[in-house]
Amino acid sequence: MMPFEFLNEDDLLRDVSLIDRASILQQLGSSDFDGCLKDFTGAPLDLAEQLLPLARAFSMAPVSGFSVGAIAVGASKRLYLGANLEFIGVPLSASLHAEQSAVLNAWMHGEAALHHLVVSAAPCGHCRQFLWELPNADQLSIHFEGKRLDLSSLLPAAFGESRRKGASLMDSPECALEPVGPIRNDLEAIAVGAAKASYTPYTAAPEGVALQCINGTTFSGRTAESVAFNPTVSALVCALNQRNFSSSREDAISRCVHAKLVTSLSSQESFSKSLLSRMSHLSMETILMEAL
Repeated sequence: MMPFEFLNEDDLLRDVSLIDRASILQQLGSSDFDGCLKDFTGAPLDLAEQLLPLARAFSMAPVSGFSVGAIAVGASKRLYLGANLEFIGVPLSASLHAEQSAVLNAWMHGEAALHHLVVSAAPCGHCRQFLWELPNADQLSIHFEGKRLDLSSLLPAAFGESRRKGASLMDSPECALEPVGPIRNDLEAIAVGAAKASYTPYTAAPEGVALQCINGTTFSGRTAESVAFNPTVSALVCALNQRNFSSSREDAISRCVHAKLVTSLSSQESFSKSLLSRMSHLSMETILMEAL
């Protein structure tokens, strides 16, 4: 039986070999499944294409009704699920696209680089620009609708310079930060740690979020900026993306801690409070940080 109630094994894994199907079902059935698939026998790219229906099944698209799935193939040969997320009652710009979802999933797992990105629909311009933040962006192979194209051909006149290795979304060093006041609990420490790992080369305004569900499960998220600004993903949406690939995806959020730079000229705090209010009656807790 498929562990997630909304998934159907026969429909979503019909093209997967019996050996890899057993491994995938075991991973999906684990209480700590987090959107990463590993330890399979088939070629990673072939399996990613076969598993697109599985990724798409995690989509939450109450506004458009258009579900998109994506799978990032890491240099480690692990597969990272991605699916679009939409939120009722907030601007459309709050939505997370499937390509962004898969990339963020890989990033949150510490993946060093991506070799392929498989998508169930052609990537929009918003996503193509977001992918420009990757260290090997001009070499990234994107697969959709039977086509295989490099990002450079999909984005022939990218805005901004390409990111050099060691200063990209996947491999930037941690920000040197410390909280203004004492850290009182583990969730606050998780939020601060997430902020330190933010990717904010254009605003120098790192932010992190830590969520806790009623069952005690925690999720973290951090800011992922784009040189074009609008494809930037907030720390809260990044955390919600990780929650979406877990068995706690429908569990109520019981706490939310947001860590931000006290001197920031740009902050997601108001947006994050607005988005959280659509999902919960919680008051978002804020931790202030300063740069070292």
